[in-house]
Amino acid sequence: MKMNLDWRQVDIRWFAVAASLLLSISTLFSQEVPNSDAYTYARTAEIFLADGLKAAYQHYSWASYSILIGIVSWSGLDVFSAGLLVNALFYALLVYAFLSIAKEIKDSRALLLLAAISILVYPQLNEYRELIIRDTGFWALSLFALWQYLLYTKTQSKQHAVVFCTSLLIAASFRAEAIAYLVFTPLGLLLDYRMDIGARSRLLVRMYTIMISLSVGLLIFLALMGLNVGQLFIDFASIYEPFITGNFTLNDEERALLGSLLFTEYAATFSREYIEIFLLAGMIAILLANLISAIGAPYLLVVIVARLKKQTHLEREIAVPLIFYLCMNLLILLGFLLLTRYLSSRYAILMCILLALFVPIVMLHFLESAKPSNQNRIRIVIAIFFSYCAIDSYYSFGESKSYVRDSIEWIAQNTDEDTGLVTNNHALAYFSGKIENYNLTQRNLSEEEILSSEAGDTIAAELTFETQKLLEREDIADKLMLLASFPNSEKQRILVFQRLK
Repeated sequence: MKMNLDWRQVDIRWFAVAASLLLSISTLFSQEVPNSDAYTYARTAEIFLADGLKAAYQHYSWASYSILIGIVSWSGLDVFSAGLLVNALFYALLVYAFLSIAKEIKDSRALLLLAAISILVYPQLNEYRELIIRDTGFWALSLFALWQYLLYTKTQSKQHAVVFCTSLLIAASFRAEAIAYLVFTPLGLLLDYRMDIGARSRLLVRMYTIMISLSVGLLIFLALMGLNVGQLFIDFASIYEPFITGNFTLNDEERALLGSLLFTEYAATFSREYIEIFLLAGMIAILLANLISAIGAPYLLVVIVARLKKQTHLEREIAVPLIFYLCMNLLILLGFLLLTRYLSSRYAILMCILLALFVPIVMLHFLESAKPSNQNRIRIVIAIFFSYCAIDSYYSFGESKSYVRDSIEWIAQNTDEDTGLVTNNHALAYFSGKIENYNLTQRNLSEEEILSSEAGDTIAAELTFETQKLLEREDIADKLMLLASFPNSEKQRILVFQRLK
């Protein structure tokens, strides 16, 4: 008996997941050198494989991601390939969750198709596909949890509440911010006017009961595994202690120095007392710049158009949890910036993924509202838009890092196994096999590292501004003999020296 498969009945989400997996797996063959963060995860994975779970967490507080990498590496993959495979699975989950949320907004095959294309060619998100970072797990699980929350408010099924809480508890092992989404998102139930206040309150109590039960169960499980959760939290908080104790206030000397740097000497006399306000305004500007950078110009343009065309209206039961997520992400970003004085665009990616939901909504609106004679033109414009995004996502216009591989091969071929190595490049530290704690490699070489090396040791320096200035010092240059330059002597990125007596 012949089976006729109707492709129109196949769930588009699974096609998108398959496409995402193929795109991610392709990075296994295209990555030149791992990103700097990858070496911390790789080292922790090695410790997990050698000494177990407790040792991994003692080495690194956020060991969950590394443990997954270690488990996947049991298949025979090296730790970096295992990390990329873990990321591939998280990206697949993220794509499925994104499309599932879009389906809750409007159960339309056309919208799902546009949503699939939107997330698969989103440049700012997809540039992280080849990076080994724990953020991918946080993004995927947080988005999946949001979908489960939407299902819980619609069906009132306890199963969705359990999955929501479980997803965010696991996400919290990747980034602590997930706790905020877990604790505060359920409050949106009080604003769900599909139910009377009594029903809303019962659903909220049930959600928090499940949340507390799962949290207590998790704490007991971790204690039985020999992990001290309290100590892990203290270790995490201690990272930010220097920021908390040193960055909130300025003394008179610091205020005077900043005033003279930011203003003229005369103007500083009158403006010095407003330095804190100036700094706060500057940090808010940094926040806005990071948000714009995180969402990217093409999708930002579409979101602006969506707002101008009043296409940002969503049903209240969808809009409220989305707003909770967006506001929490914004508050977390602002708090992190005020605390640490720096911000990375990837911290805003979760917010930008949610804003990207308006891209397929706007595209579908243009198609459905266009006259029949204009629909082909609109399809062409949409195709050009997504083609540009796809090229931006998957074609690198940056400088090739092949010179790093070349320098690794040169050191392997031209130095003895017992020759020491001093370097400020993670890849050189790892692939040379000469540095055990390769993950502790610093961005800049220090005078102490060079002077404490022995005669005959190899000094491989990636030329950051600070490192170059150090190498140009006469007392340092006299102790080094240049052996090789990469990629070449005209365009120097890595210099290899031999330590002289």
